[in-house]
Amino acid sequence: MKNTFLFLFFLYSFNLYGQELQGKVPYASSNSWSNVREYVTIDTTDYLAMYALNALDIHDEDSYIDLQCLEIGRKTNKYSSRFVYVSDSLRTDYMLDPNAPDTWPNSWMPHGRNGYENWGELKYHVLYVSEGNVRTYTREPKRAYNGYYDEKYPAMKWLMQPETQIICDHTCQKATCSYHGRKFEAWFALDIPFSYGPWKFGGLPGLILKVCDVDHLYTFECVKLQSVHKPIQLVNGKYIDKPIDRNKVLEFERKVNINANRVLQIQHFVSSGNSLKPVDKVFPDVTYEPLELE
Repeated sequence: MKNTFLFLFFLYSFNLYGQELQGKVPYASSNSWSNVREYVTIDTTDYLAMYALNALDIHDEDSYIDLQCLEIGRKTNKYSSRFVYVSDSLRTDYMLDPNAPDTWPNSWMPHGRNGYENWGELKYHVLYVSEGNVRTYTREPKRAYNGYYDEKYPAMKWLMQPETQIICDHTCQKATCSYHGRKFEAWFALDIPFSYGPWKFGGLPGLILKVCDVDHLYTFECVKLQSVHKPIQLVNGKYIDKPIDRNKVLEFERKVNINANRVLQIQHFVSSGNSLKPVDKVFPDVTYEPLELE
C-alpha cells in the first residue's frame, strides 16, 4: 500500500505554475526520502548557525525558500537544509514502521514558501568542508544525477568596506567579492572567530552572517546562533554514495530549472468522467539564474 501511495503521489502531485528562483521544479516524494538512520558520525560540532534563504519576512519561517544549517566542526563543517532533514527524519520513522498508516500528512514534507512538492539545488544539496576541500552530495529530480563531487574550497578575494550592520545582535562589517561570475556583498561578525559562512562562502576574519549577490537573486541571512555539542553526520545511501561529474550535474540542473516538464518527461492528467486521462501540455522555457554563472 505504501508503494502504491508513493506512485500515485508521483503521478498527480506535479504542478508547475512558473519559475521562481529555488524551488519551482517538481520533485517526486519517492525520490526525496533519505534514511537518517543510515547516517554515520564523522565529527563533533561546537557551533551552529542557521540561515534563511531568500526570506520574504526574516521572522517567518514559512516565508523562506529554505532554512539552512551550518555546523562548524572540529575538523569538518557541514551545510545542509534543516527543512529537508526534519522531513527525512519523520519519513524515516514512517517508512520503517510496519504499523504506519498508508498515508502521511503533508506537514511531514519539507517546509518553505514554494511548497513541499518542489525541489531546488540549494535545498537538496549537502556540503562538507574539510582540509581545503568541498564535497557536495546531490539529490536531484532524476536519480541518475545523484551522487557527490569534490572541488577546492574557494579562496575568495574580499575587499573590506566601511559600512556596518547589526545582524543577530552582532555588529557586522561589510565586504565584497566576485565569485564564479557574480558579485557578492557579505556581512561578517569580528567577534565570532570562525572564517566560514553559508554555502561555500568564507575566508573573512569572522563568521559571515549575511551574504547576497548584488542583484539580490540569492540572499542568505543568519537567524540563529548557538554554541552546541552534537555529532556531525555524513549522509549515506545507495543513491548518493557515488562520484559524479560536477559539470554534468550543473548542466542537468540548468536544464531542469529552465523546463522541468520537458526534462523530467512529466505526464499530466485531466478529469474525464470518473477517471483521469493523460494530456499533452506544452510549457515554455523559463528564465533561470544559477548561483554560479561559471
